[in-house]
Amino acid sequence: MLAIFTALHFLVDGICAAAMAAYAVQEPSLAPIVYYFGLYNAIAFGTQWLTGWIFDKKENWIRYAFLFVLVTLGTGTQAALGIKAQTLLLGTGNSVFHVAAGSLVLRRYTTYKELGIFVSSGAVGLALGLNCIVGTYPFLLACAVLCVMVTYRLWRTEIPEAVTVQTVPRHWLAGICLVLLLGCIVLRGFGSGSAASTYVMLFPCVFAAGKALGGIICDRAGYRNTILFIFLLSFIALQLSGLVASVLLVLAFNMTMPLTLRLVHWCKPRYPGMMFGLAAGCLLPGVFYKGFSISPQGMAVLQFLCLAAAGWLLRISAEKPGH
Repeated sequence: MLAIFTALHFLVDGICAAAMAAYAVQEPSLAPIVYYFGLYNAIAFGTQWLTGWIFDKKENWIRYAFLFVLVTLGTGTQAALGIKAQTLLLGTGNSVFHVAAGSLVLRRYTTYKELGIFVSSGAVGLALGLNCIVGTYPFLLACAVLCVMVTYRLWRTEIPEAVTVQTVPRHWLAGICLVLLLGCIVLRGFGSGSAASTYVMLFPCVFAAGKALGGIICDRAGYRNTILFIFLLSFIALQLSGLVASVLLVLAFNMTMPLTLRLVHWCKPRYPGMMFGLAAGCLLPGVFYKGFSISPQGMAVLQFLCLAAAGWLLRISAEKPGH
């Protein structure tokens, strides 16, 4: 299932990007393009926490989610509906897919690499679609096949229990940990995609490699060693210049993604959908607010401190009895 979810992530983001790009190339004015792209992002990422909360409460609805995604995305590619309807349909389908698949990955696996692999493919599909390298219909055809496969398999198996990982007591330390982790995600949203516009396919591939690599290294070397490695890689990148420095820095920032996703879930292990969606929503400030400025050195240090403090607090809160 992990391979199918990863391929679907690539396809879903590709469909949405290609459909929005098809509108953009026909629109002569910049203002509506900015508006509808912003609206799409607000729906696709800003509603995931709510979608996830619904799926956490109505677990059986996940069985229908992928058919719903196929219908909404397939309909959303039809330009005859108008861009308003397209934006609503594409954003909704994207939101439902991310939360349904993301919560299933959190439920099925307890390690980091699966999360890293699952989230890695979206950036590549997004770049192919936005740059009109692949159109909507090749993405949509492949997506239809995989959505039907996933639906069939979900109907033949049980939805995994929500609590499949280390449980954390309801302690105030877990709340502080959640704030630190979400702050780390906000920082990544501001800093991880700054060089993407110059190299349309190189940096999306770096995003993908960083996310997958972060999870794999964390499973092999442990959480503390991984965040130290990320910090050292950032430090090395800052001593260099040019393209190599940008690639290493973006790689390091994206390596944090599977770590934050897993630890955010551990803060509220009974709500995998809502926690996945909440983490995704924290990327929105980086999309909408361009006035924020922080040096790469400061961002690297802050991310390291947030990850280190969150990991320590989670360990403490798990060890302490009581509420």
